[in-house]
Amino acid sequence: MNRDDRFLKRSYYKNLFPFIFSILGGTVNTLIDSVFVSQRMGSDGLAAVNMCMPFYFVLCMFGSLVSAGAALLSAQAVGREKMDEAAAHYHDALTICVVAGALITVVGVLLCAPLAGILSQGGSLRQYVYDYSLVTIAGTLPLMLSYLPQKYLQLEGKMQAIVNTMFLMIALDVFFDWLFLFRFSLGMRGAALASLIATVLAGAYSFAALETGYTNYPIRLRRTSLQELCEIVRFGSPMALGNLLDSAKLFLLNMIILYVGGLGAAAVWAVLNTLLELSMALTSGVPHAASPMMGAYCASRENSGLRILMRLQIRCGLALTTLFALAPLFAHRPLARVFDVSDNLLLPFLCVGAYVILDLPSSAWITFFHAAGRIGLSNFMVICRKFLAPVAAALAVAALGAPIWFFLPLGGALALLLQLLAVCFCRRGQTEGVHALSPMLLLDDCLEREKKVLDFSIVANNENICTASEQIKDFCAENSMDPKQTMRLELAIEELLTVIAQREPNLRSVDLRAFALDETTGIRIRCAGKRYNPFGPHSKEEDEAMMGVELLKKMARDIDFVYSLGMNVILISFDKKKVEGI
Repeated sequence: MNRDDRFLKRSYYKNLFPFIFSILGGTVNTLIDSVFVSQRMGSDGLAAVNMCMPFYFVLCMFGSLVSAGAALLSAQAVGREKMDEAAAHYHDALTICVVAGALITVVGVLLCAPLAGILSQGGSLRQYVYDYSLVTIAGTLPLMLSYLPQKYLQLEGKMQAIVNTMFLMIALDVFFDWLFLFRFSLGMRGAALASLIATVLAGAYSFAALETGYTNYPIRLRRTSLQELCEIVRFGSPMALGNLLDSAKLFLLNMIILYVGGLGAAAVWAVLNTLLELSMALTSGVPHAASPMMGAYCASRENSGLRILMRLQIRCGLALTTLFALAPLFAHRPLARVFDVSDNLLLPFLCVGAYVILDLPSSAWITFFHAAGRIGLSNFMVICRKFLAPVAAALAVAALGAPIWFFLPLGGALALLLQLLAVCFCRRGQTEGVHALSPMLLLDDCLEREKKVLDFSIVANNENICTASEQIKDFCAENSMDPKQTMRLELAIEELLTVIAQREPNLRSVDLRAFALDETTGIRIRCAGKRYNPFGPHSKEEDEAMMGVELLKKMARDIDFVYSLGMNVILISFDKKKVEGI
């Protein structure tokens, strides 16, 4: 038996589309604003919304910094079966969001006028930019807070709530855009206010959903130390850096495209940028749907699971991005009419499609190293992907006099090349020996090479449980365990899988890891289904069936149970020493 992808595929796909929708919610809000503004206020209004996007990305940076950092730390704590620690990171993040959001709002309102001048480059759209930015700044606190429950709903496995939040946000934004722009004629402030109200109400719903039923993350503010703040900032820095660089990149690209092609090219770029925002639901959603699982698997050093997750992301991501790249090609004329753009959009759309396909593996690579705790490498790859490659490509294409939109696929290819060079640089000197690193993911497979761990997947039925028990016996022999030590692991496998199979007879697959480390041996079992702890209280009717489990309680050194990411995770470990009696 070997580790296969049945369990992880089911768990990943369960997360994937709700998480794509969660990213799509914020992106669709921008698209909705762009469509309503362009229909009500023409191409000038559309260009003004696009000019405000760099500052909007900066505000998103703060929200993603805190939520991504805290959620990854919580996921790693889940991987170590430390749920109290996971909850503490959530409470720290809540406190930081409230304090930072209030401070940013005050400072931003005071500086809004000069900021509008910078974003509009002192042009005729300054008032439009000011009106949109002012309301956006006023909503900084709810915007920052809205990121947090989305991350933790994923950790709790409450994926339907993520989908509901997205649909609620879109419906509210459409209604209030129509109300404020067409009924009350509030102009740019109305468009921004519609997004703000939709964000507030959808965020309130997602917090309520996180608190509904069983939760590991109750709402609670707590005093946060400087060390805890720095740790959250460090682990959230790749996401935050990406938003910050998106802002700087968009500001520079706006200047380059305006200089090269004038207002007509700027309007086309606004349409393309809206499509690129939509593509983030795939290029960011596909990797980030796996990010909490990868954080947990990295913490427990389950390399086989990490490789499966990466393969799932690449296969699924390339299929979805290819469909995305093809779709606008058949609708470039209708989209031009929707956005009130007179230029032919076929070539720009082709360039966007090629870029999105190249960007998916780049994003997946970054997300993996972020989850693995290689923050420095992840940040460098973010800089390449988000800023160095696209800006360098735009300058090169402009200098050559080629159609400016060619910078998109050129930048995507350049980013992948720079990332590959960075990975090769990090691996130098670590290609041989006990702790040699794998070529693409820099994984240390020493436990697997020394046969200290055994990863496999089974369908929990009587025949397979017996086969798994025999495989454990071989594993114990390879690690020189005596018969009583071997019997403990066999008993743990047989009893726990039998109880799980009785509780959830329709489980398609269960993932197991047996380990034999220096001072401890044991097993970790991961399975889907409803929350069920076999070591918890049980009914009188279960007493006879649970006799083996009760015996394991007496024999084990440690027993941990975690329900997170829609998974039941059971860890039972024993002292690695000879046992005189059982």
